[in-house]
Amino acid sequence: MGDYTSEITIKEHHHHSQTRCETEVMSHYGSDNWNLKRSLGSYISSFLTDKFENYNEARVVSYTEVGLVLIHRVSNQSFFVANPVSRQCVEILPLPSERYERFWILGIATRVESGVVLGYKVVLLKPNFTFLIYSSETGLWSLDSANFPFTFISQEFNNPISLNGSLHWLAHSPDYQDFVVSVDFYANDTVSDRCRATPFPDLDRVPKFRRSCTTSQGYLMYMNIFSVKKEDGNLEDKLCIWRLESWEWRLVVSEISLDSIRDGFDYIPLGINPFDPKTVYFWHRQYLLSINLHEGEVEAHDAMKRSSDGRILNCRDCPKDVNYILESNFASFVLPQWMHPFPSTVRRV
Repeated sequence: MGDYTSEITIKEHHHHSQTRCETEVMSHYGSDNWNLKRSLGSYISSFLTDKFENYNEARVVSYTEVGLVLIHRVSNQSFFVANPVSRQCVEILPLPSERYERFWILGIATRVESGVVLGYKVVLLKPNFTFLIYSSETGLWSLDSANFPFTFISQEFNNPISLNGSLHWLAHSPDYQDFVVSVDFYANDTVSDRCRATPFPDLDRVPKFRRSCTTSQGYLMYMNIFSVKKEDGNLEDKLCIWRLESWEWRLVVSEISLDSIRDGFDYIPLGINPFDPKTVYFWHRQYLLSINLHEGEVEAHDAMKRSSDGRILNCRDCPKDVNYILESNFASFVLPQWMHPFPSTVRRV
């Protein structure tokens, strides 16, 4: 199956210009290409410790689907793009001093061909909803804008997902409907659909958990659980999974019963396997559950396990506060198939 190295972390939002990714929940490693001997989280931690004298001032603020991380050093508002495994790190051009104002860090949008990163854009969002963008291709910061095709009462900028040159985040309309905002930072400026707002597919239902997205095999994915009344009048939990294709949600898993793991709703969806959309993960009390949707198998993992092909699934302890987990965001980080350096254009002015 190729490279199978990934991690899922709890991603906490602490400040308008800083997002912390602190707790590694689960990791796969021992891949064909990279052959890692330890988890991605430990590589990130050791990279930050070696690279920065004051470890606490430098934080990973964004992951990409192609193995790059964005690091923010708060003390001087500087940014770095890095591959923490190969240890390539590029400090990008500092922000112009007049732009040290309040901003949200959205993340990195990447231009990829045949699995190789050809370029990236670091994207910040200013309060007037204009983008401040650093391009690896020009080595410069520039201002840009997008026409948002919707009205909203709030947007969740703290956990955008980077995928296929776009950044995706959640927003809420005045009638309290949830939808996904997608901005393509590599689209031609004349293209009218550069920015899209896609409503979630289950707005007519009441989900168990707050809506959020994940990724698998290059697609934006969404899963949630609903209570369905059985013939005997009791409620049964059902899992549904959708995949976003051509800006429409396609139902790929319909109402899989979760009765086998139901225990006072004491389970939290973490995400979908980045390489296998038929495998999903839940946190249940003090251990990880993986569910094979093909075969209906549920497996509990409470420690490190090595599979027959030499890969390792490493599970870490989640915080015991269920409400804390419910309110957290989860981010996945996946190493690419390629091992080439990424572009490092920096222009000093």
